Amino acid sequence: MSGPPIVEPIPYRIRIGVTGHRSLPDPEVVMAAIKLTIDTKIDELFDPKSREKVARARETKSPEVLYSVVSPLAEGADRLVARAVLSYEGSRLQVVLPLKLEDYLEDFETPQSRAEFQELLSRCRMPVHLRRRSIADEARDGNDPGELRRAAYESVGHYVVNHCDVLLALWDGKESRGRGGTAEIVEFAKAQGRPVIRIWAESGKPIIETWSPDEKRPSDGLDATALDRVIEFNSRQASEGLRAEYVASLERDYFETPPSAVGLPEEARNLVRVHLFPYYVQASLGAKQYQRKFYAAGKAVYLLSALSVASVAFAVLVPQFSVFLYGAELLMLVLMWWWVHRALSQNAQENWMENRFLTERIRSGIFLAICGVDPSPIEVLPFMGHAHAVNDWMVRVFDEIWNRLPKLAWCDGASCTQLNQYVSAVWLQGQLEFHKRKRDREARIGNLLVRIGKSLLPVTIFAAAFHVAWSFLPSKIHHWHWPHDVLTFIAIAFPAFGASIAGMRAHREYLRLEMRSRSMIHQLEYLNRRLASTTDPKAFAMLLLQVDELMLRETQDWLMLMRYVEVEAS
Repeated sequence: MSGPPIVEPIPYRIRIGVTGHRSLPDPEVVMAAIKLTIDTKIDELFDPKSREKVARARETKSPEVLYSVVSPLAEGADRLVARAVLSYEGSRLQVVLPLKLEDYLEDFETPQSRAEFQELLSRCRMPVHLRRRSIADEARDGNDPGELRRAAYESVGHYVVNHCDVLLALWDGKESRGRGGTAEIVEFAKAQGRPVIRIWAESGKPIIETWSPDEKRPSDGLDATALDRVIEFNSRQASEGLRAEYVASLERDYFETPPSAVGLPEEARNLVRVHLFPYYVQASLGAKQYQRKFYAAGKAVYLLSALSVASVAFAVLVPQFSVFLYGAELLMLVLMWWWVHRALSQNAQENWMENRFLTERIRSGIFLAICGVDPSPIEVLPFMGHAHAVNDWMVRVFDEIWNRLPKLAWCDGASCTQLNQYVSAVWLQGQLEFHKRKRDREARIGNLLVRIGKSLLPVTIFAAAFHVAWSFLPSKIHHWHWPHDVLTFIAIAFPAFGASIAGMRAHREYLRLEMRSRSMIHQLEYLNRRLASTTDPKAFAMLLLQVDELMLRETQDWLMLMRYVEVEAS
């Protein structure tokens, strides 16, 4: 290659959800109202600062502001909003299916309706399936089919609300006609703080009403935080030489060094070279940059705080140098404040974690793309909701990267066997070696800090006890000032050093990270054993998705752990 591949800018998408009735009074009038809403109403939902950012992005196309629509594609409102949004250039459709496809198709009475559904469904790369079992299968377990369908439509309505920025409700304003009805979904959206725009038509005229979460004023609840992060990701700078070096390293790791990489299809290699390597480099560079800043701030705070206490102790013991020593204390406190302020102002911790999350998602995506498998949509377990929300910018970026890939070619026969060996050797064995090194490194450093911290305590206790005994010693030895001064210094400074070491251990989470790697080793070994005995292509694909799921959950768990590790100058 002549140079590192180009990173095509990522757009910022406003995600529009839909709920509404299947029968609409005047579809043409409603369609016009939907487009009027998109053109004039949605941007008004942003808070003033975010509105300015969105307007500037629209003007400069840096990044492009585009739309996506989240829809179950039921008849009526779902399809009307989907077609309205897709009429805008660059828009995308995210389909979420409440039932298994064969069950869902039964809800559409005419061949024309089923054909329209299939045509729209084909425009979504990765539909979300909320149910894996058929209604008939669940009915055999004693479940009521009607209740199963009502629960499914309630679930799909909640999914749409949770995965959109604004909800368009094509609704007559009346109460729900059953579980999962439009009015119920609108109330759920309000409870979730999701802005809602009601669209209807009466007497041939459009009705457009906007609700904020508190129902008292037009919503100003949307913000463009994700837009800022997308801009930063797109504009991240690095020399061409550094990028080329990074890409060459990826080439070695994925295609040249592993013996199992021999025979990988060239089209698979080129796919990840062009569509995934550039974004892996972009995310990884950011992760490393912010990680250095975050760790540097942590080390500086704990080290400088202990040294500032030591300076005061020396100033008390050596009065003739007190001016210089108090000046040194002041300097260290100012440096400590500057380091923390710098890390906080650059969001070093958050940017490091989120760029690392994106890097790990792309790493998994490389293997999935080589094997011709689309990943499952990123979902968040309920207990992880505060650690990683689905509307985080890195989820948006990964979705954009993946949706740009051409249609993936799945393996068959001997090619699946070869890919199986490649995944085992490069992905799973690579992760196993990584976590073994991480387990050993975290244990080694953590135990060293524990030993140092424990050694300081008995020394400090001895110094305190000797201090007490000093007054009872013969007065003739009191003229030896240096033992008393050394003990005083130890009594003042060593507790500060011990606290700093404990702070460093907490800041780096050595023990927890060690235990997490131990757990990952067991799970990776289990999946690797299963992979070795998997020969069926369908079973291989399902196992790949399980590996991807494990990697995703591990990264989300790491996010939840590290997001609350703070650097404080206190």
